[in-house]
Amino acid sequence: MPEERKIPASYMFTKMIREGMKKLSAPVRLTIFTDKNGNSQKYEYTMSILDDYKEHSTGMLKFNEFQIGTNPNLEKKYNIERVPTILFIDNDGHELIRYLAAPQGSEIQPFIQSLLIFAGAFNYYESVIQKNLDRIDPSIIKLIITNSCAYCPQMVSIASQFAFAAKGKIKVNIIDIMENPDIGNQYDTSSVPYTIINEKEPLVGCYGPNEFLEELMGEKTM
Repeated sequence: MPEERKIPASYMFTKMIREGMKKLSAPVRLTIFTDKNGNSQKYEYTMSILDDYKEHSTGMLKFNEFQIGTNPNLEKKYNIERVPTILFIDNDGHELIRYLAAPQGSEIQPFIQSLLIFAGAFNYYESVIQKNLDRIDPSIIKLIITNSCAYCPQMVSIASQFAFAAKGKIKVNIIDIMENPDIGNQYDTSSVPYTIINEKEPLVGCYGPNEFLEELMGEKTM
């Protein structure tokens, strides 16, 4: 039998981005803090990935890019401590999602989903978050992942949809441990996904939306 030809992973990822960005029906704008002089390799790597999304968006995806040090007031407002940092910021200036990660590999689909919701697509958790918003304290979710993790995309998807629905009351930091090993060391990350909500006891592994919501409301069940 002839040997089966395998499609290169890079081709598959490009196809996922191309097909996903076709669904973007309204303009979206991301804010990106970079430092192409400080670490040009990391800068080029991240921007090449983001440019792939932009190229296939038919003009719907745009970036506000700021070189670190050029806008200290904005850096202070959004507490920019490392680059590249990718921010989803709503029309009221609320930070919703922060990526300390390049959206590639297994993280392509949840990133595309976030872009679509940011543009106005249906958010599955909108109603339940709005219904319980008064019971949720202002929260920062740190979600430590790798782009090869099979379970991380589910957690990223849930957390991101929660953040969009909460209109700024929930902020999500998506952190690639391979790009930010010091953060992994700080939290003694044993495996991914690894989730810290308001610096409390971490959630290790994959959690469903109900369990995640209970954690946000302080109603953890054993």
